[in-house]
Order: sequence, then C-alpha cells, then structure tokens
Amino acid sequence: MKKTKMQKGLAVLVASGTFLMMAAASGSDTDTVSKVGEVTQQTTANQPEAEKNNSSAEQAVSTEEEKNNSSAEQAVSTEEEKNNSSAEQAVSTEEETQPVQTEFHVGDILETNELKIVYVSSGEYVSDNQFIQPKEGNHFIFLEFYFENISDSDKNVSSYSFKCYADGYACDSSYSGESSLSATLSSGRSTSGKIYFEVPNDASDIQIEYETNAWTQKKATFIYEGTQDSGFVSEANTASAEETFKPGDIIETKDLIITYLSCNEYISDNEFIQPKEGYHYLYCELEFENISDSDNYVSYFDFDCFADGASCDAFYGMDNGLNATLSPGRKTKGTVAFEVPVDAQTVEFEFLTNLWTSNRIVFSYVP
Repeated sequence: MKKTKMQKGLAVLVASGTFLMMAAASGSDTDTVSKVGEVTQQTTANQPEAEKNNSSAEQAVSTEEEKNNSSAEQAVSTEEEKNNSSAEQAVSTEEETQPVQTEFHVGDILETNELKIVYVSSGEYVSDNQFIQPKEGNHFIFLEFYFENISDSDKNVSSYSFKCYADGYACDSSYSGESSLSATLSSGRSTSGKIYFEVPNDASDIQIEYETNAWTQKKATFIYEGTQDSGFVSEANTASAEETFKPGDIIETKDLIITYLSCNEYISDNEFIQPKEGYHYLYCELEFENISDSDNYVSYFDFDCFADGASCDAFYGMDNGLNATLSPGRKTKGTVAFEVPVDAQTVEFEFLTNLWTSNRIVFSYVP
C-alpha cells in the first residue's frame, strides 16, 4: 500500500523527535564527542581505502599518460631517425654520384688522408752530361711536385712511387736530373722535387701514375702536356718544433745517451764539391752512448733536416760522418750535414729514435 506525502512527512518528524529526546536524555557531552570520535575514527579507518583508491586511480592515469607520452616520443624519435636516415642517404647518394677526380694537370692539387700534393710544373729536361743522354728517338721529361705531410706519422716520398706510360707503354725512369724527389717527412713537414722519365719523341699521350694507397692500389694520374708552370710557391714555415735541443744539451732514451756537441757551417775545399747557388752546408756534431743490453746502430741515415719546414738534401762529403754499431756501454761521435738555403730562418735536424712510432729528437741549428 502506497504512503501519501503527508504520511511520509509525519514519519520523518516522529523519527527526528525521537532522536532529539534520546540526545537530551543522555546529558553527556563526552558521549557526543565519543560518537563524533567514532565517526571520525571510522572516517579515518576508511581513509586509507579512499587514498588507496585515489592512488590507484592516479597511478592508472599516470601510467596511461606515461604510456601515451612514451608512444608519442617513440613516434617522434622514429620519425626523426627516419628523416635523418633519409637525409644521410640522400647526402651519401649525392656524394657517390659526384665524379671523383683521378686525372690532374699542372696547377691541380690532390689531397689524400696523408698527403697534400701540388702538381707544380712540367717540361723537357736536357742533360749537360755527355754520358747521360736519351736513346735515339727519345727525350727526357720532368714533372715537379710539392708534397706536404698532413698526417700524424712519418711519410716517405720518392720518385720510385711514380710510373710513366707513353701511349699506353711503360717508360724508363731517369735519375740524372737535379732536385730529384726523395724525402722522409715527419708530421707537418714538406718537400719539393722533380721526377724524370725517358719517352719517345712521337708520343702523343703521356701519363704518370702515382699510387696513393698501397693496400687498395688506388692511383692518381698526372697528365704531361709539355712545358707548363703553375707559378706555385710554397709558404715558409719558420715555427720551431714543440721540443728542441741546443748545443750542450744531453738527451737520454731507453737505449742511448745523446750529447749535442756543436753545430756549424762546413766549407768544402774541393772545387767539385760545392753547394748549389743560394745554399750552404750546415752540420751538427753528436756523441752517442749505448746504455741498453743489446747492439745499437747509429747513422747519419737516421737523420733528416728541415729548413723553414721544407726538407733539405743530405751532404756526405765530411770525413767524420756519423756511422757506427755500438755494443752495450760503447760510444761514438760524428757529424751529420745537409745542404740548406742561405736565407732559411729555422733549421732543425731530426733524429728518428723509433721507426714504428715515428718518435723523433729535434736538434736546432744555432748560428
């Protein structure tokens, strides 16, 4: 049976009155506080559950957000990697499609990972020695080059690294000319020189090959086109090496004690042994003592000389040239000499102490 709205209202009033009468009858505030306390305790008891529910909800939201953020970041990262990869592939493809220069003419510069090479000049060479003349129907030619070591280790430069072909046929080398190309360059050093070949007079296509990589046998081809000059002039490098030694200094390695005794100019009294115009002979005198437990060979062949950064030709005309094999505890002294430009500002003698590491001791020439 359904109750009317009035009946429902009377029931509420009766219940309210009963509750007020029970509160008045108790007459104790403590009970009221206690009840409030019970409600509070109940509320407190229910609080961890609420916090747990809230924490679970927050964790769920956080996890969902992190998941969405991670997915978004991964999507962005993947897109960026894809774009970068595409860009790199495009650059690589562009580089691969660009032609690599393999033929060089006078004035051209070839730069490898180790050397900078300038094709300076070319022309015909005429020998003034009656005993050094080309065969009938042939003539001598030369090509001049500038080499600079741009690597961190020693590099050997030699005319033996070049091969000449005239109309496809191999030609003989000639070593009769002056300023032949031959040097061992430490890092940052340079050299200039010429290579010579004997070619047929009627050859129309003369090419000279230089091997730039012994492992891959990669070669560069220099075209001979008669007498030409690029006008290239190398810049003088007057800076001294980081560590140099002067006369009076004593250097000790794990094998040797080296004393730098002196340095000076050598003047030859032989009219047939004289320096080129604009050059003079300079030497340094050194003493070596073997402090190792095995034999050590010491020679002027272990030395190089650089004037303003450019290599100089060795001079072997002095009587007391350095050359000895020392057993443990033994000593020797001698000289090393070179042909050096008169106007050179910085002259340094380099002694190779270790062939594998290219370690060198540098002795400064002090006038």
